Amino acid sequence: MDQTLSRGTGPEVDAADSLQPGRETIRVVLSPIGQRVLNYLSVINASGDDAEERYKEAVGAMREFAADAAAEIARMECGCRVRDYSGRWGLVYAASELHHPAALPYLRSVVMTPIPPEESADPHGFSTVAEETIVRTTAVDGVVQLAGQGHAEAIEALFGFLRMPSISIKRAAVQGLLNVRQGESLRGKIEAMLCPEERFLLDIRPLDVRRATQIDDPEADLSESGRIAQKATTPDLPGRTGCIDARATGDDSPAAGSGKEN
Repeated sequence: MDQTLSRGTGPEVDAADSLQPGRETIRVVLSPIGQRVLNYLSVINASGDDAEERYKEAVGAMREFAADAAAEIARMECGCRVRDYSGRWGLVYAASELHHPAALPYLRSVVMTPIPPEESADPHGFSTVAEETIVRTTAVDGVVQLAGQGHAEAIEALFGFLRMPSISIKRAAVQGLLNVRQGESLRGKIEAMLCPEERFLLDIRPLDVRRATQIDDPEADLSESGRIAQKATTPDLPGRTGCIDARATGDDSPAAGSGKEN
């Protein structure tokens, strides 16, 4: 039986879908390479004692035919619903994990595709722009890996990303350019492509958690009422008050524990 990657035809919902074979929708027949990609997607978040070994096997199977896998991943994404953010992210991440220049055209096209306007009625609770941005910054990370391997076209692609309006994409591209072997020599070119108010991106550095400022007393500047508000309280559950009172008075009889008289 052919494995298929399905594309939903019903109304879209905010909750992300997942890649599922065999749904009664538009059918995209998977090639043997596509099946390897699907196998990889199934182990991304796997757990268990053999999870790491399964992951290595799955990513190795894709990399064995990396050029074909990159093309298949692009085709598979066309079978995803627009709001299947988890599925789309997984495919972009799979392309990034190929570590092969054949994935560059696909990754670049993902980043350069304009982010659609916000569609959520409550973007603070769920934001389509945020989800689309995550997909694109994941693609940027894939290009950064290729740039780190010395691929000149990947470095040029990162410079192209500096023209995108998304500050998140620009931040990821700037950090990626600065982290390549010749990164500091690129600083002047990066700065020239950024607006003055965006040049702070050049000064962002990953912080080693061991060097982060540690707060000895988080409640030091709280008022007394603030300290009280921060304290966890015991829920007033049925029958619990009697148990607490019994412990306070030293009476641990069944009657005291249950709050009932014999």
